[in-house]
Amino acid sequence: MLEMEIRIEPHGQLPVYVQLKEQIKFLILSGELEPGARLPTAKQLGGFLHINRNTVLKAYRELVREGLIECRRGAGCTVLEQPAAISQSVFGRLLAVIDDAIEQASELGVGPDDFAALAYARAKQRQDVQAKRRLIFVECSPEGADALAHKIEEKLDLEVTAVVLRDLEQPTPEVEELLQDAEVIATTFFHIQELRELLPKTKKQLVALSVKPHLDSLVEIAGIPQGTTVLLVCLSESGASDMKRSLEDAGIKGLDFSLRGVDEPERLAEAVPEHPVVVASDYVAGEVLPLLRPDQTSIVLDYTTLDEGAIYLLRSVIGKEAPVT
Repeated sequence: MLEMEIRIEPHGQLPVYVQLKEQIKFLILSGELEPGARLPTAKQLGGFLHINRNTVLKAYRELVREGLIECRRGAGCTVLEQPAAISQSVFGRLLAVIDDAIEQASELGVGPDDFAALAYARAKQRQDVQAKRRLIFVECSPEGADALAHKIEEKLDLEVTAVVLRDLEQPTPEVEELLQDAEVIATTFFHIQELRELLPKTKKQLVALSVKPHLDSLVEIAGIPQGTTVLLVCLSESGASDMKRSLEDAGIKGLDFSLRGVDEPERLAEAVPEHPVVVASDYVAGEVLPLLRPDQTSIVLDYTTLDEGAIYLLRSVIGKEAPVT
């Protein structure tokens, strides 16, 4: 029989089949059980560990479901050639994190068995909560909504539905259904107030995310001579203020900024001719650029890069039940 170092605590916090499954999984992920290795039969392993064969079968079924082994009648169970698991490089880093957590738990008076039970229960809890979470991302343009929704999906491994802001003004039955199913509705700081006004009675979590302009745009703005008067234009003056803050956070200093929003077209039309440089967010560029003279410089800020703080915020919201607005 294949030698496997497995230790079962019959009276431990974790069910016996979970202890068995997780230890076999560890052996596979660590490379101690190589692809193609044949596992003992349920009867053999049950006898060796002094546990019921049905408990072994249950553990094996879980491993099959997770894509780590395959079991065939008459041929037994073998480790898959390419298990759907964690890469070896990531696995090594995770071990370091786990070892550190075990040491910290020990300092708090929590033994390995209790820690394992708590860690397993917490992981399942997070998994169950995330499975229930459905995220909608709202933006003012289809392109912006799709781009940022895709970036969130990449970062969080979570399905995100993109919705355009104007579709919330008179939502179709399809949009109504999306809103009903969603647990979290996110947008950028530029649109959070509009979102609250469009969904005044919602019980859903509304989350404002910070975004930062594309690096190419920042380089172009950084090249503007110090002391130049620059007009920042967004959907509203408040949005332009957020633009100013994001530019200053990116290290843009020494420019004389004025702020305007396209929601005040007369004030905008008066301000544009007075500024040699006009910086417009990609949300409003189509309305602003036609107002410029040929001798004026225009820069469009492409806000399709999520701030790391935005990802952290979303991860914390998705991982807990408490509302965040």
